[in-house]
Amino acid sequence: MIVKIAALLVLLYIAYKVLVIFRRMKSADATAYRANSTPSQGEDLVQDPFCKTYVPKSQAYVRQIEGHNTYFCTLECCEKYLEVKNKSH
Repeated sequence: MIVKIAALLVLLYIAYKVLVIFRRMKSADATAYRANSTPSQGEDLVQDPFCKTYVPKSQAYVRQIEGHNTYFCTLECCEKYLEVKNKSH
């Protein structure tokens, strides 16, 4: 009986790891990049649509979504935004 439970736990762990790898591969399609590495003085701020944080446009992560550039404060916010957006469709 203990061997069956241990085998089940191992299978669940492997399934979890496969799921994590699959989600990372899927989020690789959402690769974002920094618009520019150094902010210029007096530049515009853009609002992250996920966390609502304002960041200088040159420091934002840019992702083209539905034909428009969308700006994020971090790659993590970009991935979370896309995850929520994909679940709603």
